[in-house]
Amino acid sequence: MIAGMLDMPPARFYPANILSALGWAPAYILPGVVFGASLRLAEAVATRLAMTAVALVLVIWCGVWGIGRAVLWLQPRIERGLSFLQAWSTAAPSGRNRPLRKLVAALLDPTQPESRTLLILAGLLIVAAWGFFGVLEDVLTRDPLVFIDSAAYHFLQGLRTPFGDAIMIALTELGDAAVTVLVVSAALLWLLAQRAWRPAAYLLAAVGFAAALTVAIKAGLHLPRPTSLYNGISEFSFPSGHATMSIVSYGFLAGLAARELSARRRLAVLTATVLLVILIAFSRLYLGAHWLSDVLAGLAFGTAWVALLGIAYLRHPAPAFSVRGLMVVTFSALLVGGGFHIATRHADDTQRYAVHQNTRFMAQQDWWNVAWQTLPAWRIDIEGEYEQPITVQWAGSPEYLRRSLLATGWREPLPLSGRNFLLWFDPSRSAIELPLLPRVHDGRHEALALVRPVPGQRLVLRLWQTDAMLRETAQPIWVGTVTREAIIRPLPWFNLPRDGRDFNQPRLTLLDSLPGVPARLAKRGEIPGPVDEQTIIWDKQVLLAREPGIP
Repeated sequence: MIAGMLDMPPARFYPANILSALGWAPAYILPGVVFGASLRLAEAVATRLAMTAVALVLVIWCGVWGIGRAVLWLQPRIERGLSFLQAWSTAAPSGRNRPLRKLVAALLDPTQPESRTLLILAGLLIVAAWGFFGVLEDVLTRDPLVFIDSAAYHFLQGLRTPFGDAIMIALTELGDAAVTVLVVSAALLWLLAQRAWRPAAYLLAAVGFAAALTVAIKAGLHLPRPTSLYNGISEFSFPSGHATMSIVSYGFLAGLAARELSARRRLAVLTATVLLVILIAFSRLYLGAHWLSDVLAGLAFGTAWVALLGIAYLRHPAPAFSVRGLMVVTFSALLVGGGFHIATRHADDTQRYAVHQNTRFMAQQDWWNVAWQTLPAWRIDIEGEYEQPITVQWAGSPEYLRRSLLATGWREPLPLSGRNFLLWFDPSRSAIELPLLPRVHDGRHEALALVRPVPGQRLVLRLWQTDAMLRETAQPIWVGTVTREAIIRPLPWFNLPRDGRDFNQPRLTLLDSLPGVPARLAKRGEIPGPVDEQTIIWDKQVLLAREPGIP
């Protein structure tokens, strides 16, 4: 009707009308379909990584939402409380309450624009100090918090994936002393160049005292870490130096900058700083470098110290300085110094923060006869959930097994990359032409992955390292799965891998692919299984194979 009123020519109207009709459904429905399919694909890659990402997003979202709602709820009540305290402090002073009235009157002096900030910092100081000493008491008396420490540690170690490790190691490196010292030094030099003597002195005192007291507490308590990671004083755990120094360094710099900013920019700077500190603190828990109590104590101590210095700084204000310059210098030092530190240290830290396993040694003959049954029977996912059965155990070098299988028709899978990932949207591709999605077992990626074409599908072999080693060679014993992977298409243009339910025939095919390799089938006894164990085909037999030449 509108096109007719405007005398739109039919030759222009019909193409536009038809194209818009064809585009309406994809524009409104396709994003939801793609998102749902992506969730299925993400589940096929690593449930743990998805759970970690969802947990982080929920924590951040709930924190932001909670802060906003708390401000709306507290604002009128704080106004009434401040009015009452101000009236009380200015009333005729009595002998007993006179010092307290004078202190409250000084904090609420309406002639000082920082009076409310001072009161907030005073409350923050009390709460943070109470939290630190409360955690310290629980740790020293072995209260229930210690049991929560262990539960949190094992839960987070169960969520670990190599991709998640890479992100968390980068975050924890932003809290390393090499980065915080560089950022603080750059800010300190800039403040001295601006002749901002008082802010520079407070910054130096904040970082120096916090570092010294953290070291003193570690040396005094001698509390061990969950795993041994460092030497010297740093081998002790309580409190977390990363959590303490991150909130002191970044928090005090954010406080210096926020004092000179508008309310909206102040909130943005403080929110970004809090998120950075929270992520660094969480990375220490995720990597197993600290107990939960260590991180909580570090955050509480750092917050109390920053609040105390903030009160002193606001009670003796310094001349204003260029906040923009301080923020540019600080952010540049963090970006350049942090990026360089991550680039140079990431490989070494990947080894340092690798998932800790209690290695156990077994003789080759013991493994071959009986001890193989002590190794996992199922690929384990988050919360101990069973996935595919472990149908292969290999003793020897994965490289030897790879060469042997490549000579009998197995292939290296197409690696998963940004470009290759798009092949999952090409329906003309066969299963063998698609990249292989990684799988995680007990927090580890597969050490070896090979594929073999079968009509319309592909066989997939994956091996993971265990915590068991052969005593004769100090070689890890590897466990793995052999599955028949089919490609389904929930949409005509989208491929999705699906493991078959028969685990016997793929295992026999693998056995036939190992001529000249010592191998045998051994049957397990009674073992726990998944809820849907009845829907899979597995005779409880495991293929045991070892590299020739191992005694």
